[in-house]
Amino acid sequence: MSVAAASRGARLHRLERSALTGVLVREVVNFSAYWRSATFSSTVEPTIYLLAFGFGFGSLVSRVGGYDYVDFVGTGIVATAVLFSSAFPAMFGTFVKYQFQHTYDAILAAPVDTEELVTAEALWVATRAGVYGCVPMLVAIPFGLEPSWGMLAVPLIAWVSGYGWACSSASGS
Repeated sequence: MSVAAASRGARLHRLERSALTGVLVREVVNFSAYWRSATFSSTVEPTIYLLAFGFGFGSLVSRVGGYDYVDFVGTGIVATAVLFSSAFPAMFGTFVKYQFQHTYDAILAAPVDTEELVTAEALWVATRAGVYGCVPMLVAIPFGLEPSWGMLAVPLIAWVSGYGWACSSASGS
């Protein structure tokens, strides 16, 4: 067995912080070029849903299953924002990076394993989902959503959910 094969075998199933950091820094630098459009679409769409369902349909319905309508719709929009901001970038983004841009080929030419690459990509998508999931909640507050201490857990729950969606979506592409 050669030295290269032995060193590669020793690295299997081990995540190195420097490799994860390198991929995450690359994502942040890349994101700085298109953050306006990504953030605009990820925050305006849920806001439009809140306006449409809040003012439009909300004027006809006051309670759903014993809950105020804004509580019902607001939490659903938060969940939808997390889903859309994690599953779509994980599916479409990874496909484009792999098939057309060959970004992953370039990253894997560096001392980064596939496990580290996938983990860092999922961490990045989850972080974006955690942030984008909070926007509809903040927008729903002026519409009548009562602030509570439980809302402090939303970023963490959105991050964990985004990580799960990113992992499941990326594995399918």
